[in-house]
Amino acid sequence: MKTRFKIILIVLSLNVCLFPQANDKYIRLKTGIHFDSKVSGGEYDPAELGAIVDRSDLDVAIITDHDNMKVSYGIAPFQNLLKYSIEENSVRSFGVKNYLNLIDQIDNTYRDVIIMPGVEAVPFYYWQGSPMNENLRLENWHTHLLVFGMNSVEDYQNLPSLANGIGFKTPSGHLFKYIGTHFMYFSTCLLAIILFLISFFSIVRQKTTLDIARVHRKSYRYRISWMALIFAVIFGVYLKSEFPFLPRLYDQYHENPGAGPFQQLIDYVNDKNGLIFWSHPEVSHTEERTVNIPLIPQKIVIETEAYPQLISQTTGYTGFAIFWEGFKIIGKPGGLWDLVLTEYCNGFREKPVWGIGELDFEESNNLSLVTETNTFIFAKEKSRKGVIDAYRAGRMYSTRGFTGNKIVLDDFSAYDMRTGKNAFIGETLPLSHPPVVLHIRMKSLENSKSPQTVFLFRGNVCIQQFQLFNLLDEWFVDENPPKNRMFYYRVYLGEKWQTLVTNPIFVKR
Repeated sequence: MKTRFKIILIVLSLNVCLFPQANDKYIRLKTGIHFDSKVSGGEYDPAELGAIVDRSDLDVAIITDHDNMKVSYGIAPFQNLLKYSIEENSVRSFGVKNYLNLIDQIDNTYRDVIIMPGVEAVPFYYWQGSPMNENLRLENWHTHLLVFGMNSVEDYQNLPSLANGIGFKTPSGHLFKYIGTHFMYFSTCLLAIILFLISFFSIVRQKTTLDIARVHRKSYRYRISWMALIFAVIFGVYLKSEFPFLPRLYDQYHENPGAGPFQQLIDYVNDKNGLIFWSHPEVSHTEERTVNIPLIPQKIVIETEAYPQLISQTTGYTGFAIFWEGFKIIGKPGGLWDLVLTEYCNGFREKPVWGIGELDFEESNNLSLVTETNTFIFAKEKSRKGVIDAYRAGRMYSTRGFTGNKIVLDDFSAYDMRTGKNAFIGETLPLSHPPVVLHIRMKSLENSKSPQTVFLFRGNVCIQQFQLFNLLDEWFVDENPPKNRMFYYRVYLGEKWQTLVTNPIFVKR
């Protein structure tokens, strides 16, 4: 048996055309994702970013300014009416249509690079503490997702968030139970409606006087009740703020609702055929900021804890940023990425989860940083459509630490020896019969004095190691693949510090 496999490897290594190369139909494009411009707090305006990208060796740049930067704090029970808001620069304040048109104009300026618009979505935050006690805390403000690939201005304008509205709690068959659950809310609305009607019909009062000399003659005079007018306006504005008189699905005043608001955003983006990736999921953020709340100037604490758990608590998203800030807990072998990929293989998720390399480029005089962390995609064509299709299909690998400038992965593919079928990164190989043959081809763009270790993983288990000097071109036969319905392979580069990770190749039996 081993002799037969050795013969097969010799034949394959001599490039006998038993199998077509899995990556022959794709173009490798070096992508930088997550640039912030002056639209939402970056150092460079979008046109300057376009020039920076054009001077780099990037093929694709995806600019993702914050969709909104607005927080509001209201006084209970009239939070939607009596509230104080702070809003900073964002796509929302710049104008979504203006933003998308500007990125399109910049893209048309440069022939050699594709520049695409997207947003860094800020869907939810919540408050703890009180301004009266001077211990106000803004939580989860930096829990973000990258969104791009949607088709229209309206799609981006209506992204679910606390600034735009996340939705309402609607009855699901049990009306009385629904009303009972939200009794206080509906009671408050009903009381406001009654008081509004009483005030409204009391604005103009009719006064009747009787002429004593002429008993049968009455005179009428009308007067305006300013107090009734004021109350009618107050209750009218309140009712307008509560329209359509349904409790909000999520708000910023009732502690941490978990994954719910983010799942709403994910579902919306999927419905609009867009792509959505968790951004910097393992980063914690804490800062203090002075705010001038009327009559109560004070400092508030803005805090976001790392949120790797949301990778497993949400479904339907396209992927997550494995580099830089998604590797220690999620992306490492045996981490949460393996958990969700296994769920997909076992039929508990409808689609797989992909990893990307995220730049998060905001401000730096060192412009070479645009190639520090990159995603290399394999597209069918060099166009926006080709880029979106490649990201959606997971045909990509991620690098950090400028590894993408030094090492190139040409091929990682799996073959069924019996049928000759193959699968590339992000694809699924239908396996008729074991074994699985895997091919890895990588090359160094610099002369290396010491080798780098390349790890081939099946699931979370390393099944083979290789040494990369200047060229690695290896075939490996997995003689005893799992009997599971579906499993997957990935490649990691680096022994102590991983700097390159591919997306999985799935094998389905």
